[in-house]
Amino acid sequence: MMRSKYWFGLSFVLAAAVVAGPIGAQPQDQLTGRQIMEKVLASGDWKDMRGDLVMILTNARGQVRERRLKFYSKKRSKDETMMLMRFIAPADVKGTGFLVIEHKDRDDDRYLYLPALRRVNRITASGRGGNFMGSDFSYYDIGRPKLDDWVYKRLQDAQWEGKDCYVVECDPATEQIRKDTRYSKIIRWIRKDIFTTVYAEYYDKDGDKWKELRVPETKHIGGIWFATHMIMKDVQIDHTSEMRFENLEVNVGLPDRIFTVRYLQRGL
Repeated sequence: MMRSKYWFGLSFVLAAAVVAGPIGAQPQDQLTGRQIMEKVLASGDWKDMRGDLVMILTNARGQVRERRLKFYSKKRSKDETMMLMRFIAPADVKGTGFLVIEHKDRDDDRYLYLPALRRVNRITASGRGGNFMGSDFSYYDIGRPKLDDWVYKRLQDAQWEGKDCYVVECDPATEQIRKDTRYSKIIRWIRKDIFTTVYAEYYDKDGDKWKELRVPETKHIGGIWFATHMIMKDVQIDHTSEMRFENLEVNVGLPDRIFTVRYLQRGL
């Protein structure tokens, strides 16, 4: 059976992001919006992964900033993962770390370590909509979205850059989700063959288009479909954040101690 992966890590995206789903036996033209998202978010057979990440930030004047990170991810259970991201360059952000520990039945734990202050800050649920380290990805985007945070509506199928896609509208399940994420809705274009998001539109609290996510590249690594190139653009201020994953390795035997607040505080 074919399996596919997509990391929202980094929508994630990051956010994520690696999330994935097996292509089921149900006729695809009968799938509901929620069933499509279940396949996108369902977990595959991977255990852990690590790699390098390049983040490129470009403002409306064309000024560019580049940041480099290490990232690590490991499954806690079938529906829960852990992720650590560590900045290694440039000097002004070096040592900064971000840790996400997912929980199936409650809010995920998110921690940000700032080496200049030698302090770990916990990102509360109300802070999930804030920008991650000055990028156009929010703290909510860095990691896997919770399925029940949203209500799904399947829209008319469409093509994106020559690929047949499902189009799914995701509306906040509660007013609190809308407030915390700052999204009034998200519309995703999802490739039918490998169940990965290739394009998405994010709308602000007033219903205006706020951000666009493009995924120009996915690679099949260790049996996993991985979004190795993601571009998030804030169309309201003409600011772009680009993420490129490099040197990805799957199932390398990462220890649990990497994904702890104590390890996060150690810096580099």
